[in-house]
Amino acid sequence: MASIIPGYEYDIFISYRQKDNKYDGWVTEFVDHLKREIEATFKEDVTIYFDENPHDGLLEIHNVDKSLENKLKSVVLIPVISQTYCDPNSFAWQNEFVAFNKMASADQVGRDVKLASGNVCSRIIPVKLHELDASDTELIEKELACRLRAIDFIYSSAGVNRPLKPDDNPDKNLNKTYYRDQINKVANAIKDVIYGMHPDPKKRAAKSYQTSTAPDYTKTQSVSVSGEQVRRTSLSWKTMLYGLLGIVLIAALIIFIPKLIHKSKSEISGGEIIKKAIAVLPVANLTGNPNLQYIADAIQGDISGKLNGVSSIIVRPDQSTLQFRNSEESVQQIAKKLSVNNIIQSAIKGTEDNLQVEVRLIEAFPEERNIWSSIFIYNWNSISEIYRDIINKIIEAAQIKLTVQESKNMAIVPKHNTDLLKACQLGNFYMKQMTPEGFEKGLKYFNEAMSIDPLDPLPYLGLARGYGESQHGAGIGIDAPNRARDYALKALELDSTQADAYAILGHWYIYHGWNFDEGEKYLKHAIKLNPSNAFAHCHLGWLYCSSLIPDTRYSRIFKIDDAFTEMKKAVEISPTETIYQGYLAWLYLFAGHFEEAINESRKTLQLDPNYTMAYFVMGSAYAEMGMYYEAIETHKKGLAISPDYQDGLGIAYARAGQKDKAMEIVREMEKYMDSSWYAWGVAEIYSALGEKDKAIDALEVEYKLGGDFTPFIQAIWIFKPLFNEPRFKDIVNRFNFPK
Repeated sequence: MASIIPGYEYDIFISYRQKDNKYDGWVTEFVDHLKREIEATFKEDVTIYFDENPHDGLLEIHNVDKSLENKLKSVVLIPVISQTYCDPNSFAWQNEFVAFNKMASADQVGRDVKLASGNVCSRIIPVKLHELDASDTELIEKELACRLRAIDFIYSSAGVNRPLKPDDNPDKNLNKTYYRDQINKVANAIKDVIYGMHPDPKKRAAKSYQTSTAPDYTKTQSVSVSGEQVRRTSLSWKTMLYGLLGIVLIAALIIFIPKLIHKSKSEISGGEIIKKAIAVLPVANLTGNPNLQYIADAIQGDISGKLNGVSSIIVRPDQSTLQFRNSEESVQQIAKKLSVNNIIQSAIKGTEDNLQVEVRLIEAFPEERNIWSSIFIYNWNSISEIYRDIINKIIEAAQIKLTVQESKNMAIVPKHNTDLLKACQLGNFYMKQMTPEGFEKGLKYFNEAMSIDPLDPLPYLGLARGYGESQHGAGIGIDAPNRARDYALKALELDSTQADAYAILGHWYIYHGWNFDEGEKYLKHAIKLNPSNAFAHCHLGWLYCSSLIPDTRYSRIFKIDDAFTEMKKAVEISPTETIYQGYLAWLYLFAGHFEEAINESRKTLQLDPNYTMAYFVMGSAYAEMGMYYEAIETHKKGLAISPDYQDGLGIAYARAGQKDKAMEIVREMEKYMDSSWYAWGVAEIYSALGEKDKAIDALEVEYKLGGDFTPFIQAIWIFKPLFNEPRFKDIVNRFNFPK
């Protein structure tokens, strides 16, 4: 029996490694369940090719080309991605997965099918049995030329990574997935593809399923086939014009691309700068005097700060390496966790008057090897020269390439008053404790530094960082952002090369000045001065979410993919910091990419199983996907760790129709409406409940409090029910975004 779609042999081809079926027949059981689900999903009979017999199918002894022609000519390929599947030497990979990808890309329909909704669906629908190694993910994404989007059949718990079984208890599975739900997702994805290619226009007109939270949801849908035909006829002259332009473009590409390729190859052969990743570990204080810890911290910050000015390397932020202070792990273990090959280890010995600094550069792989080491005497009067010598030795030993301008910058030796330098180091040390007491001590030392030399930028930069970092953690008041801005401006007035000052100003313009143009300008300049500034990349990613604000210039000049790219750069620079990985998950949630949000949340929980934000994001994504049980249980798990994200559970209850429980949460949150965090959450829950006036009341409070994400209220899906409300429009108009 042939496929539903004319010209194809089968509707579905199941590709798998026989290894994955030997232990317990998982693949056979999966196909049996899928067949039954498909029978309940399609009116038509759907054909499936499944080679259950390892001796009856596409084997090495057969004519591969003929077999591919007769069996792989299917509408959909379902590769069962396991720990063994992504093997270029395996038959399933080369002669099924790779072969189908090529055949589908070359046939009359193409590999990717555009649905009536405007979405694009791939004819390759992977199901994943295990969490994959990074190399396997990279291999499959390289072959697909896109991000791997699979339907997971993974049972995950402490030390467990195995295929999901029908009788597995979702409460004991970290992924909280039901086997039957995953089977249903596969069947629905298949239906989307097949009906997207269906010869009957009525079949192509609608998705196979839809939820009330989908952007294009309506209670009833109607399709006018004749109207569509008329519209297509009236656009035929445009089609001809686009075709003519396409021919001209192709001709231009044929002429110019070979030249461009030739040019790029010659440029690369001339010596491409390959980025290296390097980590400066916390400096060990071996003096026996804890009062000298501030010097050890300052040395780490100064070395990594100097290296941050080199564009050809990625320097792991100090926050990423703090976990390895006094660590007993080997250099290779630390390097593997930080994803670096070079590590800088340092220690201080002696007394304050006779302090020795030992520095060594280590290559971690393939074997641990000491590349360079030296001992310096820490002299306050010549500390800038000492740092210059250390940095130059590291650059030389690690064979790091510098641009001409970077070489000039490295030669500059800044001069600072020694008492001022010591006061600034003590100020930084105490402010980083993130306590009110520590902040007050730090403030005292920075004020002392400013009185020593009011024209030195260091104390102003230190105060800008201190106010910027401590505004949430040290309880220093709502004026902290403006103080951070003012000190950053003063620092740049005295020294225009301070990358952190630009980043602080970019942050202020996004969340407090509500001027995205200025925010982008400052953040991009910070990245130009310091390409390893994860903070700047992170908030440039959030800034590009303004692309989701409709009818503005930002929706035309920015793209949401740019937001993902920038946040991924922050994660790449600082792979062990949960905040950036967590923000990447939240960014996907914010943009309505719910499955990606769940996947990135899982990665966050691998870094820190108690990271509450990850449970919030994951639970919120489940709620928007209609998986209310999973959403509620995930939120409860996060709230058992910290009560900071009650709004997520309130929204999940609202989505699940449990209004009383949602109201119980929102009424408790309303007691704290003097906080923008709570005002935002109250607005979200009321919006989910359909209480439009109350939601807008909360947004009015949010606006007056100047909450960080207030200008993004028109970018996020949770407030979509409010978009046409006059009071909501009034708030939006106050931002005066450029059209």
